[in-house]
Amino acid sequence: AKRLLGEGLVTSEGEKHDGQRKIIHPLFLPKKIASYGQIVVDKTSLMCKEWKDGSMMDIHKEMMNVTLKIICKSIMNYEIDSEEAFKFSSALEVSKKYFKRLQHPIGQILDHFKILPEVSKSRESIKTLDSIVYQLIEDRKKTTSMDDGIGSSKRVDQEEDLLSRLIKAQLLSTIKSKVEQNNELDKHQTNTISDLSPMTDQQIRDNVITMLIAGHETTSNAVTWTYYLISQHPKVEQKMFEEIDSILLKNSDGKKKIYRNPTIKDLPKFKYIEKIFRESMRIYPPVWSIGRLVEEDYLIDKYTIPKGSSILMSQYVMHHDSRYYDNPSEFNPDRWTDEFKRHLPRFSYFPFGGGLRGCIGESFAWQEGILLIATVSSYWKLELIPHQKIKMDPGITLNPKNGIKMKSLIRSI
Repeated sequence: AKRLLGEGLVTSEGEKHDGQRKIIHPLFLPKKIASYGQIVVDKTSLMCKEWKDGSMMDIHKEMMNVTLKIICKSIMNYEIDSEEAFKFSSALEVSKKYFKRLQHPIGQILDHFKILPEVSKSRESIKTLDSIVYQLIEDRKKTTSMDDGIGSSKRVDQEEDLLSRLIKAQLLSTIKSKVEQNNELDKHQTNTISDLSPMTDQQIRDNVITMLIAGHETTSNAVTWTYYLISQHPKVEQKMFEEIDSILLKNSDGKKKIYRNPTIKDLPKFKYIEKIFRESMRIYPPVWSIGRLVEEDYLIDKYTIPKGSSILMSQYVMHHDSRYYDNPSEFNPDRWTDEFKRHLPRFSYFPFGGGLRGCIGESFAWQEGILLIATVSSYWKLELIPHQKIKMDPGITLNPKNGIKMKSLIRSI
């Protein structure tokens, strides 16, 4: 994955990971996450207004597009336009397909031959992603600056989003180097910046691209699979519509229901949508497998896992284990009662990983998924186009292999 993500938050280790997580963590505090709610609803609502009654679409592409716009605006305060979003998504699609090739030993050998079409195409896709991200960094640097403490009078104009926080960290690490050279570091400055490692443009790029990919592809996959499952279960869909009606329905003109958009205050009310989303991520976990390296010999029951081993833990396998879930292949949101959750063993359900390396954006993902589903389903009923072969495509994340074609129908009485 480092081929694409570099040394960002997901793929870095040790002090580099800890330092980057410290910079990024404030963006995912509860109050900050709550402020993203309106962005989720606004972007989703705009998408819904572009759809037509009876039109057919690939719901996966639609979700990829809207979640990319959401993550850009919420985490980086950046409005990505449709053309740029298309370029980014297309390049990412090429990179993801090539990632699967690299998982095979022969693919790794062939990767050294740059003249091969697939190899060349992969490198071009990463260049495209890099050009978008580096341009974004360059543009933001023009508006982000600060007082360096040694004669330059500058100021940070923006520092609440990811990009500005990373650039500020870069400026601080540069200042640290300058003041150390000039022996002009007072005690207060030492306390402020002594723990900063040098932050390069490459490191900013790695974190930005990690957040863009991890922050939109996982959610888009989760919501796509959710709508696929809903379309196969009319009773679940009807119960979801009833919950939305009880919360968002304003009035009816006799032909069409008229809804208000959800707000962050409505989030706790969508209890059934939360169950649907939870059950969907059980059946189709967006990240279907994670790995860990064993640093010391590790004893589990009567087995010793030797130092240096790699362990793969599959959410997909655990989420379909009949020891923990009755009829594990059945889509049953009603299984998620409070009592059921209380008695479920730890890590029998872990769509966001766990431990010190658990997903930093878990709370944001829950909020985004629930609000996105509530918004879409207050506008539209999504009907699966028949005679499709729906297949899983397990790469870095669990994609639908050829997308999922659906028809949008106006919610009517």
